[in-house]
Amino acid sequence: MLQSTARLESIMDIHNWLNQCADVKKEIDNHGNLFVDLGNLKWVSPIGISVLLSTLNYFDNVYCLKTESPELGEPDRLDVIGYMERMNFFQLCPPDVRESFEMSHDMAQYYKRNRNNKVEELDELKVSKVDEDIIDLDKSVKNIMKAKGLHKNRITDIAGIVTELGQNAVEHTGTDCYSCVQYYRETYSRRKRVEIAICDSGQGIVKSLKDHIKSIDNDDVIKQAIFTRATSLPEQDRGKGLMDVKQTTFDWASDAEFYVRTHDSAYRIHQDRLELLDRGKYFNGTYYYIVINV
Repeated sequence: MLQSTARLESIMDIHNWLNQCADVKKEIDNHGNLFVDLGNLKWVSPIGISVLLSTLNYFDNVYCLKTESPELGEPDRLDVIGYMERMNFFQLCPPDVRESFEMSHDMAQYYKRNRNNKVEELDELKVSKVDEDIIDLDKSVKNIMKAKGLHKNRITDIAGIVTELGQNAVEHTGTDCYSCVQYYRETYSRRKRVEIAICDSGQGIVKSLKDHIKSIDNDDVIKQAIFTRATSLPEQDRGKGLMDVKQTTFDWASDAEFYVRTHDSAYRIHQDRLELLDRGKYFNGTYYYIVINV
C-alpha cells in the first residue's frame, strides 16, 4: 500500500513517498492490485503533484491501482481535489485512478467549472516526450514570467533552467518528463517566488553516470554531476547542463533553494557544496525542485 501524509509539499515529503514506492516495488507481484491511500492528503505543491503523477503512471504499467481519494474540502479552502483538477492531474493520471475519484466524488462540479485564467500564474502539469514538447514548455514558462513583469534576462534564465532539466530527462532517461512551474504572489510570511518541479522515472543519476567517472561513493557521483562537467556522453562534449542550471539558479537569488532526489537520497544543492539531507531506499527517477525568490 502507498499512503500519503497530509502534505506532499517538500523535498522530504516526496523523499518519504519514494521510499514507500521502493518498498512496494519489492513486495507486490506484477499485475496485482496496488492500493493507493490518498485519503489524508490536504495539500500538494508543484513538486508533490509532479512526483505523484510520475509514480502513479510508473506503477500503472504493472499494477491495477485502487485509489482512496482525498476528502472534499470547503470550496476554495484547502480543496486539494480542486487544485489537482486545475493542474490537469486527471487528464494525465492513469484511468483507474481517475475512475476512483469519480466513484467517490461528484467530479462533474470540477470538470465543468469555469477556471480562472491560469496563463499568468502557472504552467500546469505537462508530460514531455520529445524535443518539440520541451519547446512548448519553454514558451509557456516565458509567458508566465513575462506577464509578471520580470526582466527579460531573468525570464530567459528561468526558462533556461526548466528547459535544460526537461531536455536532460527526455534525452537521457528514455522516459517521460513531468514538469510543473508556478508563480506565487507575496504573502505576509513569504516573498513572491517561482517554484520549478521537473522529474522523470529513469534509472537516476548514479546508475547513469557511475561507470563513466572515478568516484568515491554515490554522493560523490551526484556532486560531480552538478559541480563538474562529468557526463555519460563525453564524446558529445556534454556535461555542462547541470552546472549551468546550478549557476543560473544562484546568480539571480543567493537564497534560492535547489533540491534533488535521486537513487536513494535527498540532497540540497548550495552554491558551493552538496548537502545530504537523508538516505533512503532506491527508486527509479530523478526529481528536481527549485524555489527562486523573485
